[in-house]
Amino acid sequence: MAAVVACVVSVLFASVVLRRYIRSGRPAFAAWAVGLIIFAAAAGCQAAGEHLGFTAPVFRAFYLLGGVLGVIWLSMGTLFLLAPRRVALAATAILAVVTMALAVDAAVVPVDSSRLGSAAGVLGAAIAGGSPLQVGAVFLNILGTLILVGGSAWSAVRLVRHRGGADRVLCNVLLTVGAFVIAAGFSAAKITGGSLDTLGVYEAVGITIMFAGFLSIGRF
Repeated sequence: MAAVVACVVSVLFASVVLRRYIRSGRPAFAAWAVGLIIFAAAAGCQAAGEHLGFTAPVFRAFYLLGGVLGVIWLSMGTLFLLAPRRVALAATAILAVVTMALAVDAAVVPVDSSRLGSAAGVLGAAIAGGSPLQVGAVFLNILGTLILVGGSAWSAVRLVRHRGGADRVLCNVLLTVGAFVIAAGFSAAKITGGSLDTLGVYEAVGITIMFAGFLSIGRF
């Protein structure tokens, strides 16, 4: 149930971001929209797996979208918001190529279906360690988190220097907090007694915090 809530909030969030992109044409909104659509699809796969059972295709989609790509694509929005456009465009082009390569690996990597009945298996243990998909999950999540945290810090510095942009500070801080909440959910789901429903709760809370952060842009 919690994963369904996370999916619905993500879809609403993405629709708001897309409308702002259509009105403004700002690439940060486009990048955030891509990240949110990825997150919504991952939550949808999780909800389907929880209710119908995780098959290998559902697991592959869930792990690629939720475990590997969500945070890094959301961080591209922060990059467009704060970095020179040339840098953000180059990073996004590289990420698009990496995304396609990881999608191919997700489609062909061997999956131990016998492990898909446990939270640990669904969260990555069902595939062999050292695969490009697992390496991508570690590297891209760390990189995406660093960009979000760096964006929060840099926007705060700009606020102090120029006495403006408090909305960007709040937006980036809440986006970062929300991302950390979701990441904490993955850790909580792996501990003894943890479950995918635990992850769903963290996801729903995290994406709601991020939604609140986005809505703060332009408020003050």
